[in-house]
Amino acid sequence: MWSYYEIVMLALTIWREARGETREAKIAVAHTIVNRVNNPGWWGTDIISVLTKKWQYSSMTDPNDRQLTNWPKTGDPVFSECLEIARSVVDGSHKSSLKGIDSYYDDSLKGNAIPKWAKENPDRLVGKIGRLNFYNLDKDVER
Repeated sequence: MWSYYEIVMLALTIWREARGETREAKIAVAHTIVNRVNNPGWWGTDIISVLTKKWQYSSMTDPNDRQLTNWPKTGDPVFSECLEIARSVVDGSHKSSLKGIDSYYDDSLKGNAIPKWAKENPDRLVGKIGRLNFYNLDKDVER
């Protein structure tokens, strides 16, 4: 039963964080979460603990993020896509083209708003999809 909850919460995070992005970007966002789960550390040991770790996925925990109170409407086709992506990433049938990614930030962040970890680790940028910049901060490469 808990696996349903994890998939719905993963889909909600994908929807909140990347609903205006391509399918490839949505898959990559899901992989940042699953890669954290697969390499447990300070950011969590399962999907729910990763998603609810304060300040990690702002749309899920930041009280100042307007996405925190944004919910998909019944029948939303983008949320349906996010549910399918969440399920397929968890079961391993969707891979990301970006290996080892565990973090990202959106191009809307400029200057001082760019995360400190991104500024301090430009060599760990793995790639960019749409407006999202993906990093491998823990320096591993998932197989």
